[in-house]
Amino acid sequence: MGFIGLPASVSVSESTRPRSVVVEFHVQSSSLLPTVNILSVNPELAVFETPIVNPTNVSGIFNVQIVLSGSLDYEKASMVSVRLGLVTSSGRAEQTFHIRVVDENNTPQCEPLFQLPGVEVHVPENLPVPVTLYTVLASDADRNDTLSFSISQVLPKSSKGQFHVSGGGSIISSQPFDYHTGPRELMLSVVVRDKQGANCTGTVRIKVLKVYNPPLDLLLVSQNVSIFENQGPEDIVAIVRANLTIPDVLYTFVKDYPHFKIEDGIIRTAYNLDLEAELALAHSVLLVRAYSVAVERSATATVTVNVLDVNEFPPFCSPSVFVLEVSETIEVGSSLGSLTCVDIDVSNQSVSLTLVDNRLSLLKFRVKDGQLQVNNTLNYDSAEMATNNFQYEATILATDAGTPPLTSQVRVLVSVTPVNEHDPVFQTLFFSVPEGTRPGTAVGTVVARDTDWPFGNIRYSITTGDAMFTIDPEGGELYLGGELDFEEQQVYVVGVQAEDYEQDMDRTNRKRRTVDITVQVENVNDNAPVCDPISYESTIFSTLSNKLPILSLSCADADSDRLTATITNGAAVDRFLMTGLSLVSKNVFSYVVDGVYDRTMFEVTISVSDGRHHTEAVAYIYVVPWTTTVPTTTTTTTAKPPHVVTVMSDYWDPEPWFVAVVTVTGILLLLVTSLLIRAILSR
Repeated sequence: MGFIGLPASVSVSESTRPRSVVVEFHVQSSSLLPTVNILSVNPELAVFETPIVNPTNVSGIFNVQIVLSGSLDYEKASMVSVRLGLVTSSGRAEQTFHIRVVDENNTPQCEPLFQLPGVEVHVPENLPVPVTLYTVLASDADRNDTLSFSISQVLPKSSKGQFHVSGGGSIISSQPFDYHTGPRELMLSVVVRDKQGANCTGTVRIKVLKVYNPPLDLLLVSQNVSIFENQGPEDIVAIVRANLTIPDVLYTFVKDYPHFKIEDGIIRTAYNLDLEAELALAHSVLLVRAYSVAVERSATATVTVNVLDVNEFPPFCSPSVFVLEVSETIEVGSSLGSLTCVDIDVSNQSVSLTLVDNRLSLLKFRVKDGQLQVNNTLNYDSAEMATNNFQYEATILATDAGTPPLTSQVRVLVSVTPVNEHDPVFQTLFFSVPEGTRPGTAVGTVVARDTDWPFGNIRYSITTGDAMFTIDPEGGELYLGGELDFEEQQVYVVGVQAEDYEQDMDRTNRKRRTVDITVQVENVNDNAPVCDPISYESTIFSTLSNKLPILSLSCADADSDRLTATITNGAAVDRFLMTGLSLVSKNVFSYVVDGVYDRTMFEVTISVSDGRHHTEAVAYIYVVPWTTTVPTTTTTTTAKPPHVVTVMSDYWDPEPWFVAVVTVTGILLLLVTSLLIRAILSR
């Protein structure tokens, strides 16, 4: 039997709440329910409940809790001794433990009436100042602690500077009360604090009592005037006047107004009023006290002064200029930068932005929500842009809402960089050239256009086709590289590539296009007709009708020209004629029995021409006289071995300029000769 784990002493804060366990231990007893009692408390304090005893899981061991029934107070007892007694069926045991009370800061205690609902003080309006209105009563239970007093709130707020509180808690007014012009009821909230910051609060209500004193008669009790800022010092604001029948009237401000001064009732500005420097100047209420020493009467006038803003400053914009460089393919709606414009004039906070463009930048940009944006597609590729150094110019006007409005300008300079957007486009895809053209002659000029500036930056090259042609890479001239023969090839297809260059900030970004150029060879009559054979023989009866062909020539021209045949030897011309390439007799042959009138053998020379060249063929006609009326037949005899005779007829077709030069030269030669002969004869 006995106490287990009971400490000799424990520390308990004086702020510990009732029903809190201050010490817990165990007792050992053979009884089923032992009794633990508090035998004594020194000093005597009724702050403990009957100990609580509960069995544990261990047989014969019980848990004991000592619980507070009240609060401990360090100021009454800093150490409490508690003697406990354990009573069981087998005997009795006693043991003492000590409680060290830990000091806690106590909250100051204010006078109950001061705290709620608050004290009320009645003050006549004519009391001289300074005057003590009320002394706050408060105490602190903590030893060696001091209290401080402060005013936390004054209603109305305009009277805040009128009151202060002394170290002893006295509330003092440093300004007089005025029932007519001042507040009639005031409320002060006072805070009482100890060194640790614990506090109590209370309220002092002040009612101002009216003391009858007839006021002065003022011509204008209340005035509302407006003046402009920046009118300099000594600018007259208003005039306060009492009834002229009252002598010796003095005028003064009820309180200090540093921006204004008053002399003989005339209110003037104390210095130059600038709203931009001090916005509080916009509205002031001046209380003017008029006092007559002679009659001991006074009155208060109210002058409301409104200082009006003067529009002095144009808007200030940041940045002051836009100098930008963008690609010509920048998307419409893209932001080029933010523009912030402010006006320090207090009444002109609204600034409107207007974009003014020129003919080149028309509708290219816009200002939206303070952003300079691209409004339309930009273009680098024009001569007009090149003339303007590829730069768009515009001006943003920032205008305030003042009267008159003031405007600032923000220049916009947007340089556009090139982007190679377009492929070259060919304009000429077909050329024709006579087959006799000399090698090295220009067949024509391949022309490709590029809508990217500069438009002429194109190089040409041949990619596919016959080696018959070459091309100037810069100018696009297509030159003939060999002999042309219409009869061998009439059409050439040449693959030509056009590639642009230096049309992008990235010099490697080039665009190209390849097309087939068709070169048509023009036929020139440079081949003589060819007859095969060139010698013909034919035997006919004299009765052959003159309408039937005797023979037909087999001739052709490599130039596919139309051929004509002409009989060239005289005797044959009279007897025969050519119909196309067929030889016919002009009339029937005439023979008699006694003799022959027509010859029986004819040699006909025939010239076959294509219009420029000609070839001769020979026909041998043998006529068999016949008197029967039976139709004759033609018999072709074996031809003699032919003798090929080819006659080439060339002619000179000079250029017109050469003919003109020769003619002029001949005339000059004749003129010189005539002059020489005349000179000789005149001697």
